[in-house]
Amino acid sequence: MSRKSRRTHSQSAKSVPSPFFQGDAPPEQAGHRQARIEHLILDELQSLLTDEATDPAVEGLRLLAVHLSVDGGHARVAYAVVAPLDREQEVGRRSKAGLTRATPFLRARLAQQLQLKKLPLLSFTFVGLAQPDASPVEGEP
Repeated sequence: MSRKSRRTHSQSAKSVPSPFFQGDAPPEQAGHRQARIEHLILDELQSLLTDEATDPAVEGLRLLAVHLSVDGGHARVAYAVVAPLDREQEVGRRSKAGLTRATPFLRARLAQQLQLKKLPLLSFTFVGLAQPDASPVEGEP
């Protein structure tokens, strides 16, 4: 067998980057499908936390954003907690522990509600506190 007939030694065997591979693509190039899935996950998680979660540690959570990895295997969820500003560390620890306990429940419900080929692993990131909505003062519109 000659050297030219071997595929590994020929010029055609060199790796050429494919324009269709998005393994390391920036998020803005990931496409509308990923953004749509992120939005679906965000909406579903928010409704699960407000309607079905019974753990008091997850009360008052506001999910802010979901960032899905390009392969769909991991989802980072940013959240804030509605609480007074002077208790940030305590509330942060309590909510993180509550979400850690609730993660298997949330993933199971996501699997039932969303028909995805790959259900992402969820990781939650505490962003900060959100101030409670101020009640309107009497006499002001």
